[in-house]
Amino acid sequence: MATSADILGTRTRNSIPARWAQHYERLCLERDKILQRDGSAAESFQPKLDDLADAAALETDRSLSIVTSTATHGMMLEIVEAIRRIERGTYGVCEITGEPIATERLNSIPWARYSLEGQKQAEENGWSRRASLPSLEGLAGIDSDAAESDGEEEGD
Repeated sequence: MATSADILGTRTRNSIPARWAQHYERLCLERDKILQRDGSAAESFQPKLDDLADAAALETDRSLSIVTSTATHGMMLEIVEAIRRIERGTYGVCEITGEPIATERLNSIPWARYSLEGQKQAEENGWSRRASLPSLEGLAGIDSDAAESDGEEEGD
């Protein structure tokens, strides 16, 4: 069976620096695991109004499903953004302070965007991550023209 990486062509590693190759592989594996999870909704069950226990259990299941889905979405967002940072050459640099992120931190949290100091600043200022997934264009050659034009704009 083909994986999403095979289909999307994310196995190409043209611009991945050797120092981040392990992080890149780990992030791609995490992304693939999340994509392989069954995200289908449970069967729609309409309990009778007189069956309050079943209705309560169903509502609890739905609530847990929403929480899980939201957490999975957030994790996927962080992973995809980390993969893009590796491909663009900005991985391992704090998005707030511009300082390098400690290797130990990246080993523990490979999608980390901030150094410890940057994380403290983000928490003090109440900054949070974006609520939607970025476009998958430009990831590992999916749309190489768009990725090249992004790189040209950043250099200007």
